[in-house]
Amino acid sequence: MKNMNLNIVSKRIFAVVFAVAMLSSCEKDFLEDKLRSNTSVDFLYTTPEGLESAVVGLYSLNREIYQDLSLNGTYPLILQAKSDLGVGITGEVSLYSRLLWGASLGDFGTTSGINAHWVHHYRIVDRCNAIIRGAENLQDIDESRKNQILAEAKCMRANAYFSLYRLFNNIFITTEPTTPENAFDVPQDKSSVEEIFSLLRSDLDFAIDNLDYNPEQFGRWGQGAARHLRAMVALWEEDWTEAAAQADAIITSGNHSLVATEEVFAGELDHSETLFAINFERETIGGGSQHIMSWNMVSAYSDAPGLIQSVENGGAGAGFISLNQYIIDLLNEDPDDNRKNNTYYIFEYAYNDESALPPGKELGDPLDLYENSETDQNEFMLYYRRQNPGVLKFFDETVEPTDRNHFKNIMIYRLAETYLIGAEAHMMANNTTKALEYLNAVRERANTDPVNSIDLQAILDEGARELAFEGQRWFTLKRTGKLYEFLLDHMNNDNMNESYPEGNPKVLLREYMENWPIPQQQMDLLGPNYPQNEGYN
Repeated sequence: MKNMNLNIVSKRIFAVVFAVAMLSSCEKDFLEDKLRSNTSVDFLYTTPEGLESAVVGLYSLNREIYQDLSLNGTYPLILQAKSDLGVGITGEVSLYSRLLWGASLGDFGTTSGINAHWVHHYRIVDRCNAIIRGAENLQDIDESRKNQILAEAKCMRANAYFSLYRLFNNIFITTEPTTPENAFDVPQDKSSVEEIFSLLRSDLDFAIDNLDYNPEQFGRWGQGAARHLRAMVALWEEDWTEAAAQADAIITSGNHSLVATEEVFAGELDHSETLFAINFERETIGGGSQHIMSWNMVSAYSDAPGLIQSVENGGAGAGFISLNQYIIDLLNEDPDDNRKNNTYYIFEYAYNDESALPPGKELGDPLDLYENSETDQNEFMLYYRRQNPGVLKFFDETVEPTDRNHFKNIMIYRLAETYLIGAEAHMMANNTTKALEYLNAVRERANTDPVNSIDLQAILDEGARELAFEGQRWFTLKRTGKLYEFLLDHMNNDNMNESYPEGNPKVLLREYMENWPIPQQQMDLLGPNYPQNEGYN
C-alpha cells in the first residue's frame, strides 16, 4: 500500500504536492478501511470511496505524534511536562519541565518536539482542506454521505487549528488545499483571532448538525465530541451561554454517562463516558505502532528490592515524569478519593518478590524504603524514581508487565471534562445551582464529598484531580489567566527545582512562555515579516 506523506511545513510542500494514500484496516468495532489498488489523487479526492478512505487516513495521521518514539516518546508528553501538576525527574521529557528545552528558539527541544507539534497539526489541516474541497466539488454523491465526510474532516480541522492557536498563538489559517499552483505561496502574516474563531465555530456547528451521537465505529468523531470541542471554543471566547448550552446538550442527550472510576481507563475505552479517543490495535493493518506514554509515567519501582514488574504495580516504568506534590496533596485531601486506588493513579507499589523481600517486609506491603528528603539529593532522587506515585491512564493491562510498548487507546475528550466545562460556564453565567450539580457529579463519582460553594479555584482543583496528564491542564490555566501564577507556585517540586544544574526553572520562567516559540525552521518558511511570538525574538 503506497503512502506519500504531505508535509505543509517542509520545503517540499512549497514545491510539489502529493496525496496521501490510505491506511487503516481495523477489527470489528474500530475504524475500518478496505485496501485499494487505486491510490491516486484522482481516486482519493474525486470519488465517494476515495474520500471516505481519506477520512480514515485522518485518524491514522492524528495518531502519529502519540506513537512517535523520538526522544523516548517525549513528544505527546510535552504539555504534561510543562504543566503545574508534573515533576520532571529524568530522561528527555524532564528537560521540558526544567525549561532547558522548549523555552527558546535555539534549544534542541524547540527544534525537535515543539516543531513536531507545529508540523503535526498543519499536516492534518492540509489533509482536511483537500478532503473538504473534494467533497464540496463532488456531484454524484448522496447528500448525507457527503455531509458525514465533511463533518468528520471539519471536526479534525477545527481540533488541529484550535490546538495550534492555544499552543502558538501567532498562527495562520487557510481553507485552501495545497496545489502545484499555490505551493510557493507563503503566509505573510498571522491570522486574526476573529478569523480563527469564526472558522472554528463554522466547522464545529456544521459537524454538530451532521454527526450522530453514536458513530458506527468507535474512534470516529461523533456529535458529543463535536459539541464538547465547541464548548471548549466558547470558553476561550468567554461565551458562557454557548459553552453551557453545549455541555447541557451532551449531558442530557442520553447518549453519554459517567462510568465507575475503575472503568474509565480500563479496556479499550469504548464506554459511555468516552467522547473521543485515539485507537491503537496490535498486529492489525493500520492499527498503529506502539506508544510508551505509560512507561514514562510509572515509577521504576522494580529497581527496589522485593519488587518485580507486575500488572498490579503498573507494569514497566522508567519514572521520567510523575505527579508532583501539588497534585498529590490535592488527591490526598479526601482519604476516600478512589482516583488514586490503581484507577487513574497508583500511589503504592506492593512488594511481590518473596526472594528479595527486605527485612521486616511481607508480600503485599507497600514499598516504603525511600524518603522524599528536602535536602538529600541522592535520597529524593531514589524516592522519585522508585516510589513516587505514577499515572495509569495510558497503561495497557493486557501486555506483559515487562513490556514498555503499549497499544492502549488514548483518551482525548470525555464526559467528566464536559461536566467541569458546564460547571464553569454555569458559574460564570450566575447559575450556581447547576454549576454545583455538575461539579459534584464528578466529585461524587470519585467517592468524595459534595461541596456547597463554588469558585474558579474549586473547578481548577477538581480538574487537576480528575484530568491530570490528559493534556488539557496547560490550556485551561492559559485560558483562565492562571498559567504563570500556578507554574510559579507549583511547577515540579522545590527540592527537584533546586537540584537542576542549569538553574531553578521558576527563576527561568517568563510570562511570555504561555505561548510556545514558533520554531526557526518554520519561521524560515514563512513570509519575511511573519511575527514570532513576543519574547522569542
